[in-house]
Amino acid sequence: MESKIVISSIWEDEDLFEISIFGSNGSFSGQTDCYTTRDKIKELGKILEKFPISVKDKFKFATRPKEDLSYFSISGLCIDNSGHTLLAITIAHIETFTNTRNENYKVNFDLKVEPLAINTFGKHLMRLATETIAKTEAVLKNAI
Repeated sequence: MESKIVISSIWEDEDLFEISIFGSNGSFSGQTDCYTTRDKIKELGKILEKFPISVKDKFKFATRPKEDLSYFSISGLCIDNSGHTLLAITIAHIETFTNTRNENYKVNFDLKVEPLAINTFGKHLMRLATETIAKTEAVLKNAI
């Protein structure tokens, strides 16, 4: 299985932007649909299109502040002087129902990535945050 992250838009109203996320490091993978906003996706895109500026750079991002519904989180830090980055990914599918057992599936994995791949992914996220629903997807490839 190929190492990658794919994010696409699937629905929107005045307050919410629903995205679909698939991620894999070749050994572990997960998929979920979760709510966020266009501004949050744009914020992540801005961080990643210039990451890393220095080898001490770090970032953290999550589509939700709480882990009570489906979400996606990503954090990263440089692992060498060339700017190679270790990403910590969480993809969680959480549904809550009244009077039934909750569905809760979560995958956590690491992904090592080249700086250019992260910058390209950031640009794709910026485009995703501004384009029509389901028109484009942001793809992170080139894991090392």
